[in-house]
Amino acid sequence: MRRASVVISIASVCAVAALSACSATSTATRTATRHSAATRHPTADPAQSPAASSAFTVTGDRPVPANGSQDTNAQTPGAACDAATLTADNAQGMRVADGFTLAGFPVAADLLEHFLKGTGAEVNYRAQSQISQEARASTAFRSVNDTVQQAIRGQLKAGKTRVQLSSSQLPTVAFESESSDLYWAFRGTQGLTVTGRGRRVKGRYTGTLTYVIRDSYGFPASDILDGFGPPMRYLQTVCGAPQHAGGAHWFPDTITVTVPFSPRG
Repeated sequence: MRRASVVISIASVCAVAALSACSATSTATRTATRHSAATRHPTADPAQSPAASSAFTVTGDRPVPANGSQDTNAQTPGAACDAATLTADNAQGMRVADGFTLAGFPVAADLLEHFLKGTGAEVNYRAQSQISQEARASTAFRSVNDTVQQAIRGQLKAGKTRVQLSSSQLPTVAFESESSDLYWAFRGTQGLTVTGRGRRVKGRYTGTLTYVIRDSYGFPASDILDGFGPPMRYLQTVCGAPQHAGGAHWFPDTITVTVPFSPRG
């Protein structure tokens, strides 16, 4: 998610052809060739060419901070995992995941099942995936995209071609519609990375921006979620993997969204 050129010199041609034919080149011919090369205009330095100077790049990162979604130990000292509760809560989690599937929220179902497996492995949804397209179309993402693009245009207007966005210029995306897969799978996300590139053509900057929306999938103490939040937190902390067989574990997850850069707001 990345060419070589071959240059054939006169010397290599001579190695293949008869050596006498190459050496038969007249002195006058060699002199004329050298004179022609000496008077030829030098090639412009690509770094100084108008095309190169009009190009721009964008980078920015807002890392996911440590937060309650990532808790791995019980908050109550001496709390012990009860085997019966572990079994019951796991069964409830699977019923909720099945309910997500029936409701048309496949990503919410996949992430909850992944949480219950307890591997802690990161899950990433690529650009152009169904959930990526839903994120791109959401009001929450469009608002963040507008804010970021405005910040980029400000730096380009100031003459900067290497645009560096600070963490404060990268809002987090909060999916708040309870009727969407985005809400039940991600809700309030916690980090954002933006990269991009483009160039100025006929006085207008155009290009492409790539957003990686970052999140920690887990259950903080405040996450009630229609009643199934507390049992999932019990699985994550009191009966959490890998300390307990069959325990759950939080994990990082992301959605990648690619959009065009707009020269005007």
